[in-house]
Amino acid sequence: MAQQSLMERVQELVRRAQETRLGRMNARYGAAHGAQLAGGIAYAGLFSVFAALTIAFTIFMALLGDNEELRDAFVSAVDSAIPGIINTGPGDDGVISPDDLQMSTTLSWTSVVASVTLLLAALAVMGALGGSLRAMFGIAAPPGNVVVAKLRDLGGFVLLALAVLATAVLGIGAGAAGGWVTDQLGLESSLAALLVRGLALVGAFAVDTFVFAGLIRFVGGARPPRKDLWVGAMIGAVGTGVLRLLGTSVVGGADANPLLQSFAVIVTLLLWVNLAARIALYVAAWTANPPSPLLEQASPEALHAKESPNYVTQSAPHTLAWDHDPRTGLVLASEGLRLEREEMEREKDAQRRELGAALGAALEEPDGWFARRRAARRARKAVRAQRERAQNESSSDESSGDESSGDADR
Repeated sequence: MAQQSLMERVQELVRRAQETRLGRMNARYGAAHGAQLAGGIAYAGLFSVFAALTIAFTIFMALLGDNEELRDAFVSAVDSAIPGIINTGPGDDGVISPDDLQMSTTLSWTSVVASVTLLLAALAVMGALGGSLRAMFGIAAPPGNVVVAKLRDLGGFVLLALAVLATAVLGIGAGAAGGWVTDQLGLESSLAALLVRGLALVGAFAVDTFVFAGLIRFVGGARPPRKDLWVGAMIGAVGTGVLRLLGTSVVGGADANPLLQSFAVIVTLLLWVNLAARIALYVAAWTANPPSPLLEQASPEALHAKESPNYVTQSAPHTLAWDHDPRTGLVLASEGLRLEREEMEREKDAQRRELGAALGAALEEPDGWFARRRAARRARKAVRAQRERAQNESSSDESSGDESSGDADR
């Protein structure tokens, strides 16, 4: 008995944990297949990163000109955001040299086609990210044609590029501000370095917060309450900040695997983007603040799960009449079956009340032998009727199950 009560306590704790916001966030992440979506984002990002860096680097180098300090800060910001991809100098293991990322600015048909191809490749990861964010909120794709969708993805790409540039500018500003404060207060070099680092972290936190808010609001197309949006964006900024501070050590297992050493940089990039995507999707699930999935569970009958076929298909025209999402084909709980179940529950409640009233009348011991006999007879009749109804319901369920299995066998 003590063991059973302990198990009940554990189950109660688990139930309460599942009903918290973190529990509901995790449930939505799992129900929307967040891990698979993050893998898809990482795969798309692996093929998009070179195109995105080439476009961003070419544009920014044309704008920055000969400003070596800002150029180095931009390269450092990119290396901080995506560790191991940029070769920042001698002894660095980065696979891409900054000079290789600059396209020719000469206008020709070849350069135009190359630019459009690179742009479409760079937007692929934004499309994957936008669809994954919408899945965390449980919303369908926003209305609009392909051009509008690509413009939305382009806006997300520009947002990320500006975030990297803003991080570089804030890093330079933090260094200048830290040096000025050090000179004014006469601080030691160690304290000055700590101050500069702190200012840079605060600046990066602010930039990341705006990036997450922009991704959720514009790329994902979600419209959460303002408080949820900004609190979720700040949580995401903290997560990416921790990931940035840990560096490649958080995904350093690729170097230890002999099978992966020959392309460890690519594997590291893949794992890094996967972790960043998971953070973004968890943040979206937290911002969505979904209801507990345990509050209402559809029965297999309502989802046509025991029928054959159990999905909407043109091959079986009768399935087209089922309640389903016309865009994805997802089978929804049947409204008619839900109302039927509610009616059955009301009938059972009425039967239980009738049985309780009959038993109560029998126990009250009314005056007279005949009155007590009539009350006892009503109680026994109500009990028999209740048992017969229960048996009929169970037999009908079994027969329907046999018919379904017979149809499946045929």
